[in-house]
Amino acid sequence: YSNKISSSIPTQLGQMSAMTSKFLLQDNSITSSLPTQLGQMSAVTSKFYVHINKISSSIPTQLGQMVKMTESFSPVSNSISSSIPTQLGQMSAMTSSLELNSNSISSSLPTQLGQMSAMTSYFHLYSNKISSSIPTQLGQMSAMASHFWLYSNKIS
Repeated sequence: YSNKISSSIPTQLGQMSAMTSKFLLQDNSITSSLPTQLGQMSAVTSKFYVHINKISSSIPTQLGQMVKMTESFSPVSNSISSSIPTQLGQMSAMTSSLELNSNSISSSLPTQLGQMSAMTSYFHLYSNKISSSIPTQLGQMSAMASHFWLYSNKIS
């Protein structure tokens, strides 16, 4: 990381289907959107870091196929817009660090995120443009012990 890579993420990286941990592309100048093919990396369990880049557009629904992900899904500090895909709720093994903060994510919170019932900490969706109310289904995160942060949004 910190190489100042300024191109887009090659779609072929999605072919790394044996990747289990530490996909680290943070702190560069990566442009464009996240390739849908990254969802094929379904063996990833931790540390999917693409934060502090210039990634735009939306989070591909296919990233919800990373169902073995237990910690550190982090596209923080980019220019991601649109809504959070409901398919991210399929990452029900997540225990910590769903970090989507400091983007331009709009719309409402998907009720499906409540399926992350093993989540204990670091549910960070602050500093976005999330609107509407907090879904009652997020109460299913009964293991949540700390760092449930939704501040600096447009939640009603």
